[in-house]
Amino acid sequence: MINLRYHIVSVVAVFLALGIGLALGSTFVDSILVNELEDQVNEFKIDRDAAIDIKDQAVAGKKSAEEELEVLRVEWLQEAQIHDAQLERLRRSAGEEVNAIREQSDAERKDNALALNTIETLMPRDRLEGTSWVIVAPTGVDLLAISEIREILAGSDGHYLGTLWIRPAMSFEKSETLMALADLFGVEPSSEEIPGLTVSHIAAWLKDHEEANDEDDQMVNEAINQMRYLGLLRHDRYGSSTTFDPLENSDSRLIFVNDSAHMGLHQELFIPLLKELTDRGQQGMGAMIEIANETSSMGEAVNKVRNEAELAETWSTFDEIGSVEDRLGLLVGLSRLPVVGHYGSLSTAEERFPK
Repeated sequence: MINLRYHIVSVVAVFLALGIGLALGSTFVDSILVNELEDQVNEFKIDRDAAIDIKDQAVAGKKSAEEELEVLRVEWLQEAQIHDAQLERLRRSAGEEVNAIREQSDAERKDNALALNTIETLMPRDRLEGTSWVIVAPTGVDLLAISEIREILAGSDGHYLGTLWIRPAMSFEKSETLMALADLFGVEPSSEEIPGLTVSHIAAWLKDHEEANDEDDQMVNEAINQMRYLGLLRHDRYGSSTTFDPLENSDSRLIFVNDSAHMGLHQELFIPLLKELTDRGQQGMGAMIEIANETSSMGEAVNKVRNEAELAETWSTFDEIGSVEDRLGLLVGLSRLPVVGHYGSLSTAEERFPK
């Protein structure tokens, strides 16, 4: 029979074995778990440190980019300020230069006008005595130049009879103009006679000057008046020294004025008109003056006359009237008519000034 001591010893042995087993088992499991946890912690630290390094690099790159951007912005502002300052200096300098040029030009103009008045006062004032003059010019030419020519005529005892202005509507390329002229002359709008009839009537009016005294003269005057009403012509008598009536015995002459900006009108009307007048009159009946135009070169107008033998023998030409000397040369050249000459700075001129 098993006694109580044996049972106690067995129970103690069982519990002792269980305790030893638990102790041994917990130590082994804790060691593996701890190692695994330590490995995870180490990996986390590595990942964290890598993330921190990436973040630090990104922050450093952003800061560097911001610094570079700030440097560029400062440099751009400095360059913009320098550019603005230079531009302002250039504007100021250009403005001062323009003002200086204007002041110099005004001063030279005043000096030239004073010199011209002085010289003309000292010169014989009867250079154009006994002559009467009509200016023919397109609207749009330099009015100051026309005024100076008019003053030369009036200041030298020539009779200035006014200016016949050719308006822009006077173009044989415009259907409205052709229809109006066809109705005026009693022909078809498609008639090739219209340019010739127009030129013929204007030439007859310019050549005769005096008031109508026969049926033909009346027809010419009526045609010219109708052209005026149509807006093709305008006879401006402002500044004229007398009327046509008392000038039947005077030497009637014409001055055509044009610039290179109106070459269409020059070729279409002025040259045919000069030829018609040449056929109607004698040598030395007037002059062609070309005035400067800022947008085109000189010479086109006068060279149309100089390059045609018949016109070159009948009409004096001038390609310079801008200076005092040029205007005095114009006065002398006009006073020499009917002796014809071609004056100016172009190669087609015979001499710079009349002698």
